[in-house]
Amino acid sequence: MSSAAVENPDKEALIADLKSIYDWKASFKTWRHAADGRENEKRVLSTLSFFPDGDSIRKCNVLDVDIGNKQFIHEFYIENLQPTNRTYCKDLVMVHGYGAALGLFVRNFDGLSKVPGIRIHALDMLGYGLSSRPKFPGTGMISSVYKRGNVSKEEVHQAEDFFVDSIEAWRKERALDKFVLVGHSLGGYLSCCYALKYPERVEKLVLVSPVGVETSIFDLTRKHTKSHIHATELGPDVAKEVTNSQDKPTTDKTIPKQTSSFLVPDESGNVERVPNLPKIFSVMWNYNISPFSLLRALGPLGPWSCANWSFRRFSFSDDPKKTLIFHEYCYSVFKAPGSGEYALTRILAPGVLARLPLLSRVPGNLKCNSFWMYGSNDWMSKEAGSVMVREIKNSNTASQADYAVVSDAGHHLYLDNPEEFNMKLKKFLKL
Repeated sequence: MSSAAVENPDKEALIADLKSIYDWKASFKTWRHAADGRENEKRVLSTLSFFPDGDSIRKCNVLDVDIGNKQFIHEFYIENLQPTNRTYCKDLVMVHGYGAALGLFVRNFDGLSKVPGIRIHALDMLGYGLSSRPKFPGTGMISSVYKRGNVSKEEVHQAEDFFVDSIEAWRKERALDKFVLVGHSLGGYLSCCYALKYPERVEKLVLVSPVGVETSIFDLTRKHTKSHIHATELGPDVAKEVTNSQDKPTTDKTIPKQTSSFLVPDESGNVERVPNLPKIFSVMWNYNISPFSLLRALGPLGPWSCANWSFRRFSFSDDPKKTLIFHEYCYSVFKAPGSGEYALTRILAPGVLARLPLLSRVPGNLKCNSFWMYGSNDWMSKEAGSVMVREIKNSNTASQADYAVVSDAGHHLYLDNPEEFNMKLKKFLKL
């Protein structure tokens, strides 16, 4: 959890009050109603002044878009009805990160949807949120025992294509020609994969604290001749994909030596000191045991166990009822049957290092302009993002890259500081 999300005694008092009243009875109630994910999403979206009926300048709809094979992508669509002469950046597609859903962008919708003529498509990725949750390829105990973390390049691409091709099927059904693609964390990594596979469809690419940028010993595109060096500190908790705890800020101009980044690469973007993970963590990772499966196993105690995270994560609201709305929404997302979450251990090796890192794939191959955004207190590697921008600029291609850090924000920078995030995004898109 970013310190930016809670920075005054009033917030701490609110969190303390919520924790004091959220007992096992409240947890049981949340658990019992978690299956009603659509109602929980409706309550989150109802915090918007224009939902569900729109207003004088906007209309909005919640859609389930058929992508074939009895599957669908869940979408929240907002259209600004004001006239505009702008012919560029009219469709903006937003993709969430690991374990998340489209409702986490709720603080960005109002500001972005005020741009004349813009059409916002916030998606639940296949296997997440309220989209279809098909069985993820290659999962199951027998497969996991057999593989034990040994993953091939073909299997990484198969995991990527589970999401990438579903977005393409959604695009075809929605009859979009080109669009701006914004992806956060794992959604950022997958947005990059989409732009590489379907370059003619991406007008501009925005990567919001993307995972999987830096190279390492786990890079399957390279031959490694020397063994990696283990760091003395223990490795990350996979839950850091949806939580964070940094407190040392950075600025737009410099990245200080005392960085908040969990993985700090060298000047070429390579991480040499691979985290030495606790054995139980490595076993869980290699056997593809999702952290959300453990949360589901807790039953009625599950909502209580993650309440501390949600109360802090959504402490931007001074209204305890709204904070509880977001908590119940997130738990309903976490509790739903596992699907897309099982991609994580295919795409990333233990230590949150990509098996096919973006630095080995993007420079020289990306056909559109890109924008790499991080939070000042981000646990994701800002340094790797800076290297990526440099490498794209030096790649002798027509595409350009920009880099920015959002102040007073962590890994979920769009949620921690939505005003600055929206401002920097609109500036890049020239809106």
